[in-house]
Amino acid sequence: MKRIITVLLLIILSVASDLKAQMNIEGDFQMRWYTDSFSETRDNRNRENYTRYLSRLRGSVRASRNITFHTQLSSIIYNETQSARNIGGTGKMQYVINQLYSELSESNVLFFDVLRLRAGRQAFGIGNGLSWGESYYYTDKFDGFRADAALYDFTLSLFGAITGQNLSESGLYPEPGSDQIYALRVGREIYNQNVIGYMINQKLRGSFNDHVIFGGGSTGTFLNERLEYFAEFARQDFNTAPGLPAKGGIGYMGGISYRFPLWLFRSVKVESRYAAYEGDDKSTPEQEIFSPSYASFFWGDRFGYVNGEIGGTFPNRGRNRDGSRIWYNRFYVIPAAFPDLRIQLQYLKINEYKDNDGYNTFDDELSLRLYYRIYRNTQLQLRYSMSFPNEEDRDINNSGLLSSSEDRYSYQRFMAELRVVF
Repeated sequence: MKRIITVLLLIILSVASDLKAQMNIEGDFQMRWYTDSFSETRDNRNRENYTRYLSRLRGSVRASRNITFHTQLSSIIYNETQSARNIGGTGKMQYVINQLYSELSESNVLFFDVLRLRAGRQAFGIGNGLSWGESYYYTDKFDGFRADAALYDFTLSLFGAITGQNLSESGLYPEPGSDQIYALRVGREIYNQNVIGYMINQKLRGSFNDHVIFGGGSTGTFLNERLEYFAEFARQDFNTAPGLPAKGGIGYMGGISYRFPLWLFRSVKVESRYAAYEGDDKSTPEQEIFSPSYASFFWGDRFGYVNGEIGGTFPNRGRNRDGSRIWYNRFYVIPAAFPDLRIQLQYLKINEYKDNDGYNTFDDELSLRLYYRIYRNTQLQLRYSMSFPNEEDRDINNSGLLSSSEDRYSYQRFMAELRVVF
């Protein structure tokens, strides 16, 4: 018996040492310190100081020549819906596994050049995030299957996942009813441009709760390699009950940038981006709305973040029926004498897509940022930003009183961040 146990231990140790030799661990950590100063507020708030943290640990283990196991553990204190996002000491640290999947990759299988299969919890971004983006805020979403195939110049991706499940009252076992999402993406390089087309079908539990999105886009360079662009367009249609108005709308985004050396600067970049989410036009019988559940991109500070599940300036599920227009501009330089320093100035303007009530509920944002690489994998960021409303206070709900949500105020923010990648 002792000999058998000894042999088993030797086998386990040999396997463990083999796995250890093929294991890859990487991750990143950031800590931010904020101080916000408010003005023109009705609740007489003055200054708030708080901290935010994020850490991610990613690991992969190669089990065989073509099978790999991946996982990602994140600890996070983020809350995009609050002005003082988790003041230090008042919020709980969350630990989540936002990726946990196995991957099988094989070349020259069936009639494909490459075939890759994934099963488990995983991210699946499409394009530039207009209809579906990748974000670590989706901490417990997308448990499903993914298949990627390549043939000549074409790539094909299929994805299906359960994003929510009904539970019993005790929460110990699932009951019938789940939220599901399915996606198809096709891509090809045409004249050095990356062109994609996609379809997204989300089926929420219950009747008449599904919608379909068809979209496409292109990214690349033109004229020269320094002039880059991207463009994307999508149409969303909702399934509505008989007798109710049709519901659906369009969304689109695009951007252009040019990078060049100039005099005392190693690099100068000028960039402009624009995105639009259609809102309802009250003069038409149809309910116009473009509101994907998992749109995600980040262009600014607080107001430039777009995420269908967390919030931000985005008409998710009727959050803002007038829709949104987001215009982002930035300019940065890298001095030739300080190649590890980047100085960036950016401006974000947000308006209604269809201004039915003559009132813009969004704020503008101006920000100055300094990025300095201390070591190869360590970066310091200093940020000063200002946010100011486009309109004055107004009793939008006609309640006779101004609520906290109707209070339009300005703020100035200073942020210092230390980021380490390993």
